[in-house]
Amino acid sequence: MLEMHGLKIGALILSAGRSSRQNGFKPILPIGPMTVLEHCIHLFTESGIGAVQVVLGHRAEELLPIVEKTGAHPVINQDYDRGMFSSVQIGLAALPAHIAGFFVLPVDIPLVRPITLEILVDCFSRNPNTEAFLPGFAGRTGHPPLLRENLRRDIAAYDGEKGLRGVLERCRTTVVSVPDRHILEDMDTPEQYIKIVNFWQRRDIPTPDEAEILLLRECRDNEDNVLHGRSVAQVAKRLAEAVNESGASTIDTQLVVAAALLHDIAKGQADHCRAGASRLKALGFSDQLAEIVACHADYEPVAGTAVNEAELVYLADKLVQKTKTVGLDTRFQTRYDRFAGNKEARQSVLRRWRQAKMISERIEKSINCRMTSLL
Repeated sequence: MLEMHGLKIGALILSAGRSSRQNGFKPILPIGPMTVLEHCIHLFTESGIGAVQVVLGHRAEELLPIVEKTGAHPVINQDYDRGMFSSVQIGLAALPAHIAGFFVLPVDIPLVRPITLEILVDCFSRNPNTEAFLPGFAGRTGHPPLLRENLRRDIAAYDGEKGLRGVLERCRTTVVSVPDRHILEDMDTPEQYIKIVNFWQRRDIPTPDEAEILLLRECRDNEDNVLHGRSVAQVAKRLAEAVNESGASTIDTQLVVAAALLHDIAKGQADHCRAGASRLKALGFSDQLAEIVACHADYEPVAGTAVNEAELVYLADKLVQKTKTVGLDTRFQTRYDRFAGNKEARQSVLRRWRQAKMISERIEKSINCRMTSLL
């Protein structure tokens, strides 16, 4: 079982339904290299949760080998046509007795980020009087909720009229903001399944809204970093849009904005660029995003190549001092003067000054426009 903050946490995956609105049986539909059910199981097992109960019903014999292969524990709901809440009750009865809490995840919500579990468990550990923790994104709540062990009795005794929601309406709940749009995305219909597959292809690059939530969480004790990240993201977005409009290069604007927002999430740590990159990788985000963060303080552009996302974030960071847009010469001259008598530091300033000017010139050439007109 997952042990964070000294807590043992279990998980229920509800996979007993008929998939009546889907073209195919939802648990075995492919998303990338795994089935939908495998994605759900791996979310928990890769996060260290050993007590993963998968409730099966319709076509259970097809799913048993998948569950057993992953090391999760199958539980059969013979009365699955009674609805999802019956699977919750049967699954809970199979969970180990000595757990602090448990997640509940329907199988048709397969792309939840591991960081969502981390954030929910963290809030769970710091708020002992709250019984249910609901992940939230964009003003809506999603899955999986994290529930305290004491709710087992209430769930077992409930008549199921409103499903699990009926139990949650009676207990002490809190909504926890998470950088994860996937908590809201189910796949009841073929159209929703196609949408999920498309999301999976970019699952490791946060949207700007996801990056904003992650920024607020990672820098919750440093408002200056939050404000600076937002300002850099605004400049970086303008640069990306200008390059794309020129047709000189194809820039991933979402990636640029996310990297700009998150570039200083480890500010204050030794080698904060690499520390921030390592943190993003640990949270399951892309190597491409992490590399942009890793090189945002020192980037050597390559002549003869198209302008790329890393250059835009690097330059945007140099054009923003705290929250104000400044010229490169003003920015670097101030830093150069500050290090009077420190030859090594001044050489570093001069190198980055040269890099920034080279990138600025490359962008100006690409868009056939002076940088000052963009800013």
